[in-house]
Amino acid sequence: MERYDTKLEDETLFIEWDDEWVEIGSLDALLDLFGGETYEIEYDDAQSKVPWLENSLDDNTLSFDVVETVTDMDFDEEFTEEIVEASLDSEGNQGHSLRTETFVAKMIEIWEAQGAAAEEQALDSGE
Repeated sequence: MERYDTKLEDETLFIEWDDEWVEIGSLDALLDLFGGETYEIEYDDAQSKVPWLENSLDDNTLSFDVVETVTDMDFDEEFTEEIVEASLDSEGNQGHSLRTETFVAKMIEIWEAQGAAAEEQALDSGE
């Protein structure tokens, strides 16, 4: 399965697609939409006990650097195609490029789903 990388160049995030780099949006716009340089996922007590969190969450939150995380990720074809098909020239509901807003919304959905997956795993194990 093909994976598509991201890169940050001149304060702009790009994603690889069809042997070229497609602009996702400016770093400022991304950080505005993510709510800052770090992103925090909150877990309840049951969710925080799942093994992949390594039980290091004293306050049941996981905080990570947005730029580092996004630039370290790669994406499948379905995700990448949805991002690339969103217009860079059209404005989304939050005043940024539709492509930028689509990317951020999908990333938040993925990150927040980790909490849901943790909750399901905790429920399945009877915790």
